[in-house]
Amino acid sequence: MKKYLLLIEDEKIWGEFKKLIDKDINTEIISLIKDKIEMEKKDGK
Repeated sequence: MKKYLLLIEDEKIWGEFKKLIDKDINTEIISLIKDKIEMEKKDGK
């Protein structure tokens, strides 16, 4: 499995993201990527 590096320069946005995550950070990033892919598939139809 490839690893992804999440870069967030805005500390306020990072703080909000950390509050929202339920699982570990890697699982949350993978979930966001999957959601984005699904949205693009729906928009492409």
